[in-house]
Amino acid sequence: MAVVPPAVPMPSSAQPQNAASRRSSRLVSVDVFRGLMVAGMVLVTNAGSWDSVYWPLKHAEWNGVTPTDMIFPSFLFVAGVSMSFSFAARFKRGESWKHLLVHVVERSVLLILLGLFLNGFPLFDLHDLRIPGVLQRIGLCYLIAGLVYLAACRWKQPDGGVKVRFNAGVMVAVMVALLVGYWSLMKFVPVPGYGAGRLDAAGNLGAYIDRSLMETNHLWFWGGQQWDPEGLLSTLPATVNLMLGVLAGEWVRGTRNERKRLLWMVVVGAALVVAGLVLNPMIPINKKIWTDSFMLFAGGVSLLLLALLHWLIDVRGWRRGLTPALIFGTNAVLVFALANMINPIFGLVGRHDASGKLTPVNGLAFEVFSRFLNPWNASLLYAVCFMALNGLILWPLYRKCIFIRL
Repeated sequence: MAVVPPAVPMPSSAQPQNAASRRSSRLVSVDVFRGLMVAGMVLVTNAGSWDSVYWPLKHAEWNGVTPTDMIFPSFLFVAGVSMSFSFAARFKRGESWKHLLVHVVERSVLLILLGLFLNGFPLFDLHDLRIPGVLQRIGLCYLIAGLVYLAACRWKQPDGGVKVRFNAGVMVAVMVALLVGYWSLMKFVPVPGYGAGRLDAAGNLGAYIDRSLMETNHLWFWGGQQWDPEGLLSTLPATVNLMLGVLAGEWVRGTRNERKRLLWMVVVGAALVVAGLVLNPMIPINKKIWTDSFMLFAGGVSLLLLALLHWLIDVRGWRRGLTPALIFGTNAVLVFALANMINPIFGLVGRHDASGKLTPVNGLAFEVFSRFLNPWNASLLYAVCFMALNGLILWPLYRKCIFIRL
């Protein structure tokens, strides 16, 4: 872990022209983007009652898409943007290829281990420990994308210095290969007992691989433990979302013309959204198995959102009301870990009735809120309060400029 500055550097041409902004050479929109996504993760995973949740705050049952389905791919995307800026800073400091390779592996392993820890917390029942997870997927995506990034770089030493050039074509080729390869495997490789081309929960190839490698007691419980939304095979197209973020970061970092920079993000983002919709009849948009059409649609949405935030915050200099997002965005992994530790603790404490049945903290809060709100608003209010609690805990760290990154 390390204490680092709050955001990634921004190109000089994108800096707002007021005095306060000139003192800051950071790409604030990236931290805001990241903060919105991690806050969204906390919000949608901590309802007061799962029987009363507004549809935008739920994942699609299977095929289809909701706003909630956009959160995780957008978080992967912004991780890719951050990777571009972070690696550029390391190149500038003269770090070697070997040192960066060690960094990529170490960070990936730490994310995977932290994810396993959170899956087991606080009881650590190893027999039923879920092995896949959000941080585990981020760690694997970061590892693959990081290795491809390094493979796409060429180190030169002109006049005794070090210059690194990134070949975007290499990364694009890998992205295409991952998407084509993933869909080919899902479509044409037969699954014992089910056949080839099945895209249902139990019959798809990814679910079969996860069951074979990890057994059902180590998969996502709410899926009937027949499949896992963060399974191994579907991590391949998820990695493409992170790689798209790397390409966006390289473009923002290397393009001085503001108009050209924003136009590229809007045009490409809109094209990806359209491509996902066009493919939907043939390859259904499905977050749970992360189909190619879902990757394209979600990647386009991420690019459009980044373009909007970059224009508002970095170009136009908007700073009002950004503090909550920055609190979450500058300590994203920490707030995710904190929320995933508080939630199970809340599930173990509460009020016991005469029969000994426990009503946990969220249930008690839901009962109180339901006295003056309808069930859906009561459930939402609890989720907002839970999210605010995490923000309040991290606020002192933000005030003291303490930002923890793995």
